[in-house]
Amino acid sequence: MSNTQQFRTNMGARHTYLSHFGIRTKRLEPMIDWYTTVFRAKIMHRNESLAFLTFDDEHHRFVIFEDEMTVTKPDSAAGIDHVGFGLLSIGDLVATYERLKDEGIMPFMPMNHRFTTSLYYYDPDGNEVELSVDNFPTKEECAAFVKSRAMTEIGKAPFGYPFNADDLVELYHQGATAKELSRIGIPTDRN
Repeated sequence: MSNTQQFRTNMGARHTYLSHFGIRTKRLEPMIDWYTTVFRAKIMHRNESLAFLTFDDEHHRFVIFEDEMTVTKPDSAAGIDHVGFGLLSIGDLVATYERLKDEGIMPFMPMNHRFTTSLYYYDPDGNEVELSVDNFPTKEECAAFVKSRAMTEIGKAPFGYPFNADDLVELYHQGATAKELSRIGIPTDRN
């Protein structure tokens, strides 16, 4: 039985998947603008207090809603720390970085986790959104790394190796291979 089949069996459903995120905000307009820009999302429904957005064939991936009872949460509050979205290739990550940079949206933390290369962004409310690409050719190789002893080196904050996103872009445009790009920020003794 595959892991996906096991998950579905454990959940008691044959087709369980992550469908959407609900985001409570005090700043509806800036949040809608940010999510439509970052994800190139389209608005499926909107009224004065909420919007349903999608970036694919799902009816909605985000529901952003404003509620007068919303308060700002402390930076160290318990709960979901960040939400990660995967891109298909390092080229997609570079193109997304360049597109968002042109819009004035910059990552606060580029991080190489060895099995992924990630760019972390804050939305207007300070929620962390991770855009990442796998550093191995297959999901099986990524999973093998996560299960390996090598994973212990990134087991403490900052959970990887920081790098300069502009250096990644420059190397990409100079024709560096995906394997070379997957090592950005990693000290040579760790490669």
